[in-house]
Amino acid sequence: MKKAGWFFGVFLVLTVLAALFFKAAPYNRKFEKTEFLFDTTCTVTAYGKGAEAAVEAVFERLEEIHRETDMFSENSTVARFNFAKMGETIDANEDLTKILETAVEIGKHSNGAFDVTIAPVVQLWNFSGDGRVPSKSEIEEKLELVGLDKLVFEKSGRLGKNIDGVMLDLGGAAKGYAGDEAIEVLKNHGVSGAVVDLGGNITCFGDNPATSDGKWRIGLQKPFSPTGEFDDVVEIKSGAVVTGGTYQRYFEKNGKKYHHIIDPHTGYPSHKEYSSVTIVAENGLLADCLATACFVMGKEEGSAFAEMFGAEAIYK
Repeated sequence: MKKAGWFFGVFLVLTVLAALFFKAAPYNRKFEKTEFLFDTTCTVTAYGKGAEAAVEAVFERLEEIHRETDMFSENSTVARFNFAKMGETIDANEDLTKILETAVEIGKHSNGAFDVTIAPVVQLWNFSGDGRVPSKSEIEEKLELVGLDKLVFEKSGRLGKNIDGVMLDLGGAAKGYAGDEAIEVLKNHGVSGAVVDLGGNITCFGDNPATSDGKWRIGLQKPFSPTGEFDDVVEIKSGAVVTGGTYQRYFEKNGKKYHHIIDPHTGYPSHKEYSSVTIVAENGLLADCLATACFVMGKEEGSAFAEMFGAEAIYK
């Protein structure tokens, strides 16, 4: 009887352990994938049952958003707007409409520190190539095409311009929106937790199985560090962490650095006493737009502006 009881006890323990293992295994199951989109490296990591199918669905959605917002693709909605003449209108799809609603709001409330019509000026600098320093007269000419007052945007999705040459550049908003949409896809697939990294634009939700408290710990890169070391860490349960920095895209001419964060008021890179600003917010689109606006506005004004939207600005 003692032997039988001992055997039954061991069997019961093994049964309980097995049940716990099979219950936990799907939760901890991990799938990660990396692709190049939005002119950057994009990595999606998901945990839980169905993680692989969820991540594959995410990249389908990311590719869809990229196709519609890429100003360098002739077939994108943004390109169709950029090629349109004054008086012409196009139908903006749901994605573009949602992006512009937030982008225009941030642009207006920041007094133009963030402006999606900055494209004509950005193209002068050519940050996607070797870079060039445009002349003062070139910048002044293109600044005439910059300003939200030149954009005709209706909440119904109709999009137009009131002067020829007005162009959109959603580089400071599209990735943030894409991160939010990625999270929605992941949630709909029932994964237990995930983190989406779109070239430093981080969005996450759910439980992080690698930490005891389930929080996601996101390192903030030390600007211009040759080893990419972190000098701070942000801990969040869900939401977005987006950094805009002078070390991300820049070129040098005659010993001077020119970075890609253009001040829409001057047409030149916004030179400040800091090298980056990180926004911690409830969603990626808001964080993305605020990152540029707060960098251009400066520490004091930018920090207060971020707080207006329930976000935090961290300057480095």
